[in-house]
Amino acid sequence: MFKKPTPGKKSNLSQFGLLDVDLDDGDDEPMDLSDDDTDLEAELAAISGGGGARRKPRKPAPVPAADLDAMIAASLKDVPSDDEGSGDDDDPDLLNELRQLSIDDEEAPPPPARVSRTAPPPPVSADSSIISFLQDRITNYTQAEKAAKESGESSKVRRFGRGLKTLNDLLKQAKAGKPVKDEDIPPPVSLGKPASDTSNVPPPTTPSLPPPIAPRRTAPIPPSAPEPASPEPSAPEPEPEEPPSLPEPDHPPPPPPRTESQGLDPEKLQGLQMILRRKEEFKAAALASKHAGDKAMALEYLKVVKQFDIVVQAYRSGQDMDLSELPTPEAIAAAFKSEQRSDDQIQHSAEPEPQPVAEAPALITASTVDEALKQRLAAFQEQESKAKEEGNTSKARRMGRIVKQYQDAIRLHAAAKPLPLDELPTPAGFAPFPTAGSQPSPSPPSAPSTPSASRPQPPAVAAKPKNTKYEKQLALLMHRQKEFREAALKAKKAGNMEQAKEYLRAAKGFDSVIEAARGGLVVDFKSLPLPPQAKKQIEHTFDIVSAEDCDPPEDVSITLDDEDVISRLHSQLTSQLKLCLTNRDHYRAMGNVAESNRFEHLAVTVKQDLDVVTVAKSLTQNPPKFHYESKQFSVVQCNTDLKENDLELTIVRGIAYNVPNPKEVDTYVKFEFPYPPDAPVSDRTGLVKDTNSPQYDAVFPLAIHRTARPCLRVFKRHAIKLQVYSRGGWFSKDTLLGAATVKLAPLETQVTLHEAFPLMDGRKAAGGSLEVKLRVRTPLLQQQFENTTHRWLVIDS
Repeated sequence: MFKKPTPGKKSNLSQFGLLDVDLDDGDDEPMDLSDDDTDLEAELAAISGGGGARRKPRKPAPVPAADLDAMIAASLKDVPSDDEGSGDDDDPDLLNELRQLSIDDEEAPPPPARVSRTAPPPPVSADSSIISFLQDRITNYTQAEKAAKESGESSKVRRFGRGLKTLNDLLKQAKAGKPVKDEDIPPPVSLGKPASDTSNVPPPTTPSLPPPIAPRRTAPIPPSAPEPASPEPSAPEPEPEEPPSLPEPDHPPPPPPRTESQGLDPEKLQGLQMILRRKEEFKAAALASKHAGDKAMALEYLKVVKQFDIVVQAYRSGQDMDLSELPTPEAIAAAFKSEQRSDDQIQHSAEPEPQPVAEAPALITASTVDEALKQRLAAFQEQESKAKEEGNTSKARRMGRIVKQYQDAIRLHAAAKPLPLDELPTPAGFAPFPTAGSQPSPSPPSAPSTPSASRPQPPAVAAKPKNTKYEKQLALLMHRQKEFREAALKAKKAGNMEQAKEYLRAAKGFDSVIEAARGGLVVDFKSLPLPPQAKKQIEHTFDIVSAEDCDPPEDVSITLDDEDVISRLHSQLTSQLKLCLTNRDHYRAMGNVAESNRFEHLAVTVKQDLDVVTVAKSLTQNPPKFHYESKQFSVVQCNTDLKENDLELTIVRGIAYNVPNPKEVDTYVKFEFPYPPDAPVSDRTGLVKDTNSPQYDAVFPLAIHRTARPCLRVFKRHAIKLQVYSRGGWFSKDTLLGAATVKLAPLETQVTLHEAFPLMDGRKAAGGSLEVKLRVRTPLLQQQFENTTHRWLVIDS
């Protein structure tokens, strides 16, 4: 059975580490034992290791005397009506007790001191302190970012934005209960405002996290030390020492730490603002100069803006400065313009005075061509050796080629052979090559003293040869381009827009060739298009040749002893012209313009020979002299009527099917193309009746994708399956006569596959064959060339 404790029994609190105090009745508590003493005892017991004692709920703090008097007056005033006749109002003992209580209350400590002795607030968790800490830091960065935006400092705006992003992430971690490291928190930043405006700004806190909350400790104050905040002498009450990191909510917050700008006095702050304003003026002046197109002035302003950053840092660090000496945009602009004028004057003064040309260094001359060649050879050899020492391999190779040209020229001159002097480059400072019987060129006469003529010209310009090979080449190219432009204009006026577009495209194509010729490159004229007039003559001749359709055998040589020599010459030249024009059209359809132009030029040569033979035949003259040359043509094979991703399957005919009644069989062919792999293409020919050698001539265009790997894999490994069927009667099915397999691998290297494939019944021959043709535009892997050799007839000039 559970035995209830006796009400009168007292608990011994010494076993909990506390003093043994009689706590039976709260009303009988002695006056000299306060709540703080109980707290001190409990805290002392917890520190000393006896932390098993439970803390007794604290009683409310004594009410100040002024409030107590008001409460007593209110209680006396609000006495219930049913107790008015009790006679307690005039009880002398009660009045004496009340008077004594009021005297005791007047001797109590003042209200501010009693605030600290109220019931301790609940312990603040570290998470809530970190959250409030981060929120204060976010407020600090938000205001700093706003101030930076107002001042136009974009770099600070970006930096503060990154700090805000970091702080928001840390705040989310703290709210989620995750730990936040001290070194991850961005430090506080200065708001850069005067001290008078910082009262409304939340103070930035130090970068360290708040320390953990320690248990409250109180220390007794000697009775002789009065409280300075109380107007009356205070009683000897213990005064608690509050933790510095957690001030009471009734007290004002501690003063904010002094930032870099807050640490300056108002005069310093005004000076700093003046420097920043001047910096903004220079930024605006730089922007205005940029819009006005004066980039030099804008760069000068930007240099001054960069120097203002150093001035601001030095001023904030406390260095003394005379702000009246700060530069202004107007002063900088005036100084810059005066400096430019002085530079121009120096340049003009540094320019050489007009001197007679006779005093200029004379050109290096030579009395003979051999001497001039050796002088130039030595000069270029010296430049080559210098380029090799400097490591300029490009220049060394170029000089080496020129040296080789001069060495060859010296050998030709020694052998008394003609020299291409106009093709030999001339180094700077050398006079032109001497001519036969000429004397060394004297110095040129003095020119009029004009500003342009007073300056010495480079000697290389004066020594540049005229009408060189490159200049002739360039002139011919420009003349050919002009012919095409005029032909395009004539075709447009005649209403032939397609011909006009073709001529205009050809004229535009000369731009890159002319640019290359100006750079010194040699142009192959055989790869250029013919002039419009020559092209018309060839087309007219080709029409005549096609009408005559004469193609004599080329392996038969013609001699002057043969009868009718002129007619045979005419026929063979006509055949050669037809071959040239056919290859020209073939390459044009392929898009190979260079090869097309080559065959067109060859056709022009054959046309000239044909004209000579035609004139001799018409005038009944003797046949002209001629000879044969061996020409080899390597023509790229291409089915120009197909597109890049087209495959043409032609089922031509069947040959001698093995059937009982050859003249009574009706056949057709089915095929299956294995691409795409997931959906092969299948189709069939039409029905051909009453023959075992039917002529189908069925053409099926098939789509491929030549650059796709699955398509290439199909061509390498698979084949087209063809099956020949014989149509049955009313009550019989169609009969399979045989099947043929056409591999696709040959199309990797050739454009056309045309063969007759035998029909098979499994592995046995079924009898008969099927003629099939496959065509693609170009082979899938490599080009196919057709090499031919011709005995080419050439008429001697």
